[in-house]
Amino acid sequence: MRFCVRCGREFKQEQLIQGYCVECFKEYIGVFEYKPALKIVICPKCLSWLFRGEWLTPGDLEEIVKTTSLSELNKCIRSSLQLNDLSVLGINQERDKIRVKLKLSLKTETVTFTTVEEVTGNVKYRVCPRCIAKSSGKYTHLIQIRFTRKNPPSYVLEDLEKLLQKLLLQSGVINVKYYESGIDLELDDATIARRIVQSITREFSAKSTTSFKATKFDYKKGSWRGVLTYSLRIPIFERGEVVIYKETLHIVEDLKKNKVVLFNPNSGTREEVSLSSYWTGELKSPSRVEVEHYIVKDIRGDKIIAVSENSKSELVIKKKQSTPQVKIGDTILLIKANNIESIVIDKSSLLR
Repeated sequence: MRFCVRCGREFKQEQLIQGYCVECFKEYIGVFEYKPALKIVICPKCLSWLFRGEWLTPGDLEEIVKTTSLSELNKCIRSSLQLNDLSVLGINQERDKIRVKLKLSLKTETVTFTTVEEVTGNVKYRVCPRCIAKSSGKYTHLIQIRFTRKNPPSYVLEDLEKLLQKLLLQSGVINVKYYESGIDLELDDATIARRIVQSITREFSAKSTTSFKATKFDYKKGSWRGVLTYSLRIPIFERGEVVIYKETLHIVEDLKKNKVVLFNPNSGTREEVSLSSYWTGELKSPSRVEVEHYIVKDIRGDKIIAVSENSKSELVIKKKQSTPQVKIGDTILLIKANNIESIVIDKSSLLR
């Protein structure tokens, strides 16, 4: 057992802090090396606030005070103590002055205790760079969203709109412009710009390229300022469309955002393919598609004989195990795309 050097009461040695009991330590020594002073900076327009050099999204004053206090108090706490947590008991603000009552949870190697401390500070209001940029129309990042063909289907636009609504809750967007060819996003936040580009690339298998246009040389930093442009292209396909996949004709049977389900009319098989295959060259949109209609005129054993409706030329098809049942008078399609031919016996497999 040991005695507190201030009040003389007897305690176990592990209950003492530098020879003082907890109560005497709080009253006569104090938990701070020096009294902390909170410095809070808030944008009066968007209510974002400055923390460690970065403007954060708006929050209530209690959240701002707690986060700032955790950062500042760790600098002022005595070296023998460790700050576990704190809670805000009360906030009193008069103009630019703030007085905060905090409940601190502290510990040493052997003692854990709580104390209530009053901390003061200043609240300053400063317009953040984002709001300055918005008012002047200036931006540092441009995202151009385009498509591989004009007039993309409505489902692509709807899915893209939903994703953008979710992403644009962030406060780094200066302006959004809509064009017939796509969408432009003007931003002043590099992190948010990269996050949007990564999300669209992942969700829609978009291809991204970047370019930088210098506008002004920053002599302090020794580098150019300007606009970094991300150009995104989203591959577009539609149901029933004839495509070439791995040098074989396929028909787009279904669409799943960044995937397509392809039907192979020759083998009768289906395959789910990522739209990223478009950028590797495995999945192609043929430059020209020709479809010729044939009418089944005769069936002789394992052979189907059909005649073209236009040229009256004869087409002989040898039956396979996967060949659908046909009868005289049925229509058969001969599809030609980029010098690749495919015969579609079951016309219902074409969705358009």
